[in-house]
Amino acid sequence: MGEEIRSCAGKCVLVVDDNEFNRELVREILEDEAIIVYESDDGKSAVDFMDKEQGADVDVILMDVRMPVMDGFMATKLIREKGGYAAKVPIIAMTANAFESDRKEAQNNGMNGLIAKPVDVETMVSQIAELAGW
Repeated sequence: MGEEIRSCAGKCVLVVDDNEFNRELVREILEDEAIIVYESDDGKSAVDFMDKEQGADVDVILMDVRMPVMDGFMATKLIREKGGYAAKVPIIAMTANAFESDRKEAQNNGMNGLIAKPVDVETMVSQIAELAGW
């Protein structure tokens, strides 16, 4: 991991996944890169989080697609509809399905990218950095 990744230090990522193990894994990876991590366990809590003051700190959202309560597509739609800062935050889908049709579905639902699970560290960090303009 090169100089590009070091520029991520101090940035903030909201990780949204109903699976605690997945959130923990992603959190550890990002914290190793000195990225601040917030967590939500479903789409509704992510939408609620983006309504709070801390939501303005978020530079990127990593959003699981399939979750109970509210899936990642609906959460993305609601975040985008808020307008303002939240509407512009890059949202990256995280899914076990990484076919071209899944990428298109994520894009059609307002997401900016897609990361396949299990997560590849370099791919994830470089995509976050690229989409966030770091």
